[in-house]
Amino acid sequence: MKKIIRSSFVALTSAGALLGAFGALAASADDAAKCNDPRVDRAACLREMQAADQAKRQGQLTSSGNYEQNRLARCQRLPAADQPACEKRVTGAGDTSVRGSVEGGGKIRTTEVPVAPGN
Repeated sequence: MKKIIRSSFVALTSAGALLGAFGALAASADDAAKCNDPRVDRAACLREMQAADQAKRQGQLTSSGNYEQNRLARCQRLPAADQPACEKRVTGAGDTSVRGSVEGGGKIRTTEVPVAPGN
């Protein structure tokens, strides 16, 4: 009787693991479809997707959602003279226009800054 119970438990545990794996495969199939874009290196895309999935399972992939801070941190890498214009572009301050899309390859932000004559 103990063998039957153990076998049933193992079978149920395995079935649960398979169902979980199929759910993950369905979700990753949707993500993998994004790697079929001809503008994307498919092998690199799939490799990155698998690495992100592994990091997520290990609890290493978290998002604080502080996108504004991330945008401004990128401007800190520029020369000091260029940082104010960068900050205006990423925050949308002043006369900033945005065109393009992430799906289309990127957003282009343009900010018009008046310059005094003679400069």
